[in-house]
Amino acid sequence: MSRVRFVLTDPNGIAPYVPELRRLEQSIRYPISDGADHFFIDHGPRYHPFFSNLGEARFLLALRGDRVIGSVAGVMRTVSVGGRPTRALYICDLKVAAEERGQGLSRRLIQVGLRHVIQDRDLRQTRFFYGAAMRGSLGDVMRSAQGAHPFKLGSSNARLRLYFAAPEALARLDLEQAPPPPRSQGAVLGPATPTEEPGLFSTAGSKDLRLVSSGQPWPLIHLPLGPEAWRPSWGAYLRRCGEAIVSRGLQGSACFAIDERMENHISWLSAQGVTPGAVCTVYSLRLSLLPASVTWVHLPTSEI
Repeated sequence: MSRVRFVLTDPNGIAPYVPELRRLEQSIRYPISDGADHFFIDHGPRYHPFFSNLGEARFLLALRGDRVIGSVAGVMRTVSVGGRPTRALYICDLKVAAEERGQGLSRRLIQVGLRHVIQDRDLRQTRFFYGAAMRGSLGDVMRSAQGAHPFKLGSSNARLRLYFAAPEALARLDLEQAPPPPRSQGAVLGPATPTEEPGLFSTAGSKDLRLVSSGQPWPLIHLPLGPEAWRPSWGAYLRRCGEAIVSRGLQGSACFAIDERMENHISWLSAQGVTPGAVCTVYSLRLSLLPASVTWVHLPTSEI
């Protein structure tokens, strides 16, 4: 078996690897609605725009011969952790081919990437590293991470519940018992681009979720805004978004996420028949001078 080699590239140099990257991502399936269907992620014919729009993007690829067997993207950006603007590196789109899992490749990808961070004078100022992993039927990509994986050193990993809701259901939410926004400090990891209220967003063409049952893109309308926009409640924000989608005649499911530690919010929404359809884990590594812990994490579904 040929040895694994690593290639670091930017948006300008990724074109030769796009066919292999798309092949790899199409091989990874994620369940929805308790396995009633599955989807795979499609970053489009140029692959990089989804990441480039989030910040300064780089791509680290693992190749065996000419075959891409793993990849990870890194995006430098500013986020808010505990109310402080923080220089962060979003480590995203970590993928490992099925036949390579359980052999430490995801750890090696992260370690090689972090080595490049240490060697770059600007990137060395990073104080917060985070990544998001969609959970498939056998868990997420970290399930196969062997040994001293850098993200296993993190102490504030969070699980997000992802929703794919009918806009009409959100538009008729009863707000009488809707919980208020969280009062404690959290980590706000997006959106990258400010959006006007109610903040509807689409990633069509740059990141589509394609249903396995049909091969067609699953039309999603993302609700990306965090707790600062949840006034006077999360429910009020969701209803405003639902009403806007319906009034504008937009087609698609309303997609949003919430930290599962916000149990009251999830229970309130479930009581009205709106339940989550997928799970995502946010892994993080926090360096010195940042708050020891946060009680919730906000990461828009438009950026996962």
